[in-house]
Amino acid sequence: MKKSMFLLGIAAAALASCTNEEVVEVAQNRVIGFSTFVNNSTRALTEITESNGSFTDFYVFGSYGSNSSWTSVFNNTQVEGGTVDGTSIWTPTLTAYWEPNQIYVFGAYSNGNANTTAAFDAATKALTFSSYDVVSNQKDLIAALGNYETDTDVSNEDPVNLEFDHMLSQVKFTFTNTDSYEYTMKISNIQIASAITTATGTYNSTGASWNGGTANGTYNFAELADIAKDPQSEGYAAATETDLFVIPQDNQTLKVTFTATLYDAAHTLDAPNAVGTFEGSLNYTKVDMEGTENGKWTPGFRYNYTAEINGSMLHDPDDPDNPDKDPQPIEFTVSAVDTWLDADVTTLPTQDVTND
Repeated sequence: MKKSMFLLGIAAAALASCTNEEVVEVAQNRVIGFSTFVNNSTRALTEITESNGSFTDFYVFGSYGSNSSWTSVFNNTQVEGGTVDGTSIWTPTLTAYWEPNQIYVFGAYSNGNANTTAAFDAATKALTFSSYDVVSNQKDLIAALGNYETDTDVSNEDPVNLEFDHMLSQVKFTFTNTDSYEYTMKISNIQIASAITTATGTYNSTGASWNGGTANGTYNFAELADIAKDPQSEGYAAATETDLFVIPQDNQTLKVTFTATLYDAAHTLDAPNAVGTFEGSLNYTKVDMEGTENGKWTPGFRYNYTAEINGSMLHDPDDPDNPDKDPQPIEFTVSAVDTWLDADVTTLPTQDVTND
């Protein structure tokens, strides 16, 4: 009979595992198994979700015993997937069996279905991801913990339920344009500098946290070839949005910079009608979204910064000091997505810094 002590996580996944391999004198129904569940998703990035079939593998640490003595049964062991429905059986690549009258602790994660440098402390029930480089990974890192207590008879134990949290944040930029669709408006050099891109992540009973990073990294977003499109046209969203996974961190002083280039049929990208370089604050202001904080990117939330960029905000590339084209303020709106659900919208200032 199972005594499941707790389930942990917000963006949950329920996975189960078993094996058909024969082991001498050990009953198959004593095999340690897992069940998982994954919640909501975003669109552009490759995320681990319940419904989109993207969750295929996770990695697990597991031990039994007490704080004075722990015996390891899994050590960053791969668990191969089935259907994420809370009942499907998933199979560890290493078979382990329940021991009677024991307390088990488990730490599991998936780095976009791959493994990464990780460690698990059974005594403190904490997963640690040392020097995690989000720029190199750009994967949906999720993690979960679980406890399980066995009885004397371990012939009919249930799978261990694991609920997973997203450990990273997401930042998305959405650009709009109301100029004639005959124009081409390219957004390039979209960059967040002086940011934390490598840090140590910890997942424990309080959730995900990050520390030890230095704000000297850069996030480079994919350029957008033409945001001056009809909103009803095919591929409009993909043409106007760009996003990345980021390390959760304070964002009061972080800024995004980007270049806008406008040209028509009589001009080219190299000889455009107008250009402009912009800078915008990324400071997040919470309205009423539970779980978010002022001035921070929080694990499991997507922050969508939106700005309208039109030709009137740009300047003649041959006359960058045109007094009629001094730096002009524009506005960002930002919304956060909880695992990943829509949240507050905040107006943020942005200005043309071409002449600075």
